[in-house]
Amino acid sequence: MMEPRTTYSVYTWLRKKRWKKKFDLYQQTYNMVVDPVMVFYSGLFVIFCLFIGYDWLQQLITVLDGRGGIIAPYALLLPFLAVISAAITSFTDPGIRFTSSELQLSFLPHSRKRLVTYLFLEKYVLQILIIIVIPLPVAFVLMSWESAVLWVSLLFLSYPLSLWLQWKLFSLPSTHKLTVVLFSAILSSLFFLDYPVLLLYLGLSIVILMFLMRKGDVDWGRIIDINDARVWNMWLVGYFTEVNIKPPKRFGITQSIWKKKKGRHYSVQHLYGRIWTGYLQKSADVIWKTIPTVCLIILVIPMRVDWMLMLTLPIAIVVYHEVAGGLFSDVETVFHSMPIEEESCKTSYMILAYIGFSPVIISFFSIQLILGESFVAIGMQLIAIILFVYVDLAQVINERMMMVQKENFYREEWRRVASLILLGAGVYHPLFLLGVPLVVFKQGRSIRKELIS
Repeated sequence: MMEPRTTYSVYTWLRKKRWKKKFDLYQQTYNMVVDPVMVFYSGLFVIFCLFIGYDWLQQLITVLDGRGGIIAPYALLLPFLAVISAAITSFTDPGIRFTSSELQLSFLPHSRKRLVTYLFLEKYVLQILIIIVIPLPVAFVLMSWESAVLWVSLLFLSYPLSLWLQWKLFSLPSTHKLTVVLFSAILSSLFFLDYPVLLLYLGLSIVILMFLMRKGDVDWGRIIDINDARVWNMWLVGYFTEVNIKPPKRFGITQSIWKKKKGRHYSVQHLYGRIWTGYLQKSADVIWKTIPTVCLIILVIPMRVDWMLMLTLPIAIVVYHEVAGGLFSDVETVFHSMPIEEESCKTSYMILAYIGFSPVIISFFSIQLILGESFVAIGMQLIAIILFVYVDLAQVINERMMMVQKENFYREEWRRVASLILLGAGVYHPLFLLGVPLVVFKQGRSIRKELIS
């Protein structure tokens, strides 16, 4: 009677079979489209370029020798960057390549957990080899021996942490991933403010343990769909055959963020929210241009001239509100001939608009920390900004609804301008922010007239 094969032996057999199939596909593509004569002359050209590049590299090493001391102190930032990278990529990629073949093996007497461990170790060993071949020699050339060892050691530790956290976060709701990104970004900002590194590492460890110890179901179906597409989407074969294998669109980052649970009871407002979500997904190009732009306005310019934040903050708010109002103006196109309950329609859209403004809040908080503003002043500024955005964005949406319904209206525009001026002045001194509630909460006139047919 034949003894059952171990999980490791079956795993290695499967990997060899997969590599052989991929090698055969590459070989067939090579024989179909590549001219051997061109390959020969291209090889000679590459060898010639290597001789030229060797002399250039020697000169470059002489110039860069010792310059690595500038980046040496930032080695301790690597774990924070690893966690942020893992949380961001977990929206669309599980990291560990568990495919349908490994799933079929797990239905036999082979542990699924052990198969995942083998895949993890394989990817980690490959990454170690890459680090030894590229970053390690570069680190020893550019830095002192102690700094190079610190950088490479933290690379060895950060990569498995990032890979395992990415696998864990992939099956969790988007709110968990955004939470990890937010807290890690805050801790990274505190690193530049010379907070104790051990204290920051303790906070990062608590965030990581909260999610690594969390028990939850793994979304095997979604993992397999994405991994099958990534494993068999061979770039060279796809380039010459013009056949690219991609994951289903429902597994994109926006679909991951806006994914809803099935079987939930939806009110009218929730149903309107689902309709608006679908519309915003179609308008993703506008959204992904607007939000990063307003965040960069707040972050980049004040890094060079700090007082410019007094101008860039109001500009970013106005740009965001106008784009949000412009998207809402398509309400008739979105709902077609459906009857619209006005308040639910506006409320559901404003909730999404408020959520979309959160990256701007995070950007403002980050730049103020970098510029050395006190936490009390930042707290007052954030309260004033949130208050103004809450009121002004609702007013903008109301105006757009009245424009769609062809109603005349009048708004005292000076209130908006005065509030924006006070917000900008509040960056210079927080006492100016006390005038924001006085202007915002005093109702302006909004007079509706007869319908224009």
